[in-house]
Amino acid sequence: MMFNVLTVLIIVVIIGLLIDIVRKMSGSGIILFIGLATLFIGERVLGLGEWRLFASGFGAVLVAASMGLRAFAMTRSQGARKTLHRQALIWTLVVLVGLGLYALTSETGQGMFGIDEDGASRWIGAWSSIFPIVILTGAFPIFVSDRALAVHPVVLPPGAGRRAIETGLIAALSVALVFPVNYIASSKDMEWDYAYFRTTKPGESTLSIVKTLAEPVEVVLFFSPGNDVRREVEPYFNQLQLASDGNLTVRVVDQALDPELAEELKIRDNGQVAIRQGDNHEPIKIGTDLDKAKRDLKKLDSNVQKAMLKLTKGQRTVYMLVGHGEASSREKENRLRKLNLFKKNALESQNLKVKNLGVADGSTDAIPDDAAAVIIAAPETEILPEEAEALKAYWDDGGKLFVLLEPDGDALTSLLSHIGVEAGPGPLAHETAFINQRRGPADRVLLATNKFGSHASVKTLSRQSAQMGVIVPTVRPVAKIEGTANKVSTLVRSFPDTWADADGNFKNDEGEEKKVFELAVAVEPATGDARAIVVGDVELLGDPILSQSKGNFVFGLDGIRWLIGDEDIAGDIESEEDVKIVHSRDEDQMWFYATVFAVPFLILAIGLLIVRRRNTNVEAK
Repeated sequence: MMFNVLTVLIIVVIIGLLIDIVRKMSGSGIILFIGLATLFIGERVLGLGEWRLFASGFGAVLVAASMGLRAFAMTRSQGARKTLHRQALIWTLVVLVGLGLYALTSETGQGMFGIDEDGASRWIGAWSSIFPIVILTGAFPIFVSDRALAVHPVVLPPGAGRRAIETGLIAALSVALVFPVNYIASSKDMEWDYAYFRTTKPGESTLSIVKTLAEPVEVVLFFSPGNDVRREVEPYFNQLQLASDGNLTVRVVDQALDPELAEELKIRDNGQVAIRQGDNHEPIKIGTDLDKAKRDLKKLDSNVQKAMLKLTKGQRTVYMLVGHGEASSREKENRLRKLNLFKKNALESQNLKVKNLGVADGSTDAIPDDAAAVIIAAPETEILPEEAEALKAYWDDGGKLFVLLEPDGDALTSLLSHIGVEAGPGPLAHETAFINQRRGPADRVLLATNKFGSHASVKTLSRQSAQMGVIVPTVRPVAKIEGTANKVSTLVRSFPDTWADADGNFKNDEGEEKKVFELAVAVEPATGDARAIVVGDVELLGDPILSQSKGNFVFGLDGIRWLIGDEDIAGDIESEEDVKIVHSRDEDQMWFYATVFAVPFLILAIGLLIVRRRNTNVEAK
């Protein structure tokens, strides 16, 4: 209701302006400005919302109306006023050229010129840099011209029109300088770190590793006495020693004073840590200069954990099914399906070697004997019946499966029914518990939740549910099949009043029941060692989500740990690495408007004020 009233008021104001412009013949720059602003709101603020077409269309009509009004004023004016109106009409055409350049950045514009996906980014980048400058170059002379016409409503003094055009051009080109300056600043970005620094403390997961050591581990710190980095590193390992119940020992050695030990551990200079168990050892290079070592010190816990796992667990292999459009670490088309961070920070950090498993690798025959787990990452097309049978046999023989689905992908019905799970229709939607991204009804399928079960694979999330949740965009429900003998445990569930938006209109229609859905489950057979995790959304492990949500990362990390039998070391990995500040949509818009519009227009206003005062002083003399 409020939006409708506001729309009516805006239309009434615009009609009033049109009447005033026709009566005074003072130019239509203000209508052009409102049209451009409305176009901007439609294209950049409303995004894919339902009001975009209306706003963009209305803005285009206002731009066209400004041209008509300008032509009308030109035909009804005489002398210098008619000349200035004619020049303003020409600059309006320049604005239209700028809007045409903007149209080239759209999918339609790219299609007209046959631009492929590889060249799309360069094409969009080039025209996106040019069209704002062209629009500014055309718009500013119009606004200044209208100011001159308003100040001199009867007779325009000689030279006033020329001075107005020149002033507008100078102002436009001055503001346009912001664009290349901003580009140079971003390409020559430099940082100075004045942030508070501290070495990472041992994380819960690393402490669990040292508490469960089966054989003694020795940590040798190669540093000279009084070294600043040594003072940061030593307390970290002392905490591990205290937690190990005598199974981990720490000593500090100067590499120059014990060359035999350094040679045995292949340490060439100070500034390194060697962790050894029996005849095996793993080095960690840190450095001796504190300023240079800060980066490695911040992620010390992660590096130590990785080295400890190499020594105590050995390297294991995880296979990812390929050949059916699965999400992967090399995904290019859909960033939400890119699993590079999951591969590096969750799989490889646990000393797991990741291999592909396709038809050429024998996926239709049998799962390799060295498979610690098999990940099925939301295939877009159906897997072959022979592959499904091989996966079933692998499960029956005690195999471990990590199954990720998508609403519009293969539901893996045959495989999931074999282990006692079924996938429901999706995507699920909620009226309030979602991530507000595009500020429209479409956001209702971008679910978020902090409702976790009590299973071992989500014990960290369950314990910290007040601080951590997970983001599950476009998720489909998964549930236990009635009558299965397998144990199916809830890992993640939705908030109440969630519904399956089967028709894709983002509304809760009649027949779409609101309830709590299971979003992820763990499966164990009544007898045997098999394990499986089934999740209704692969995008919860995609790079954009993992980079913003710690809860999603913990879910993926602890999930894979439970699958391969490492649930006893579940928990956080401590890190003091700087995390990128991620602004909300509102904050991003505020900074965008402030830097692109507010600051340049403030500078322009100050400049115009100075010029006006100077002209006033000249006229007074």
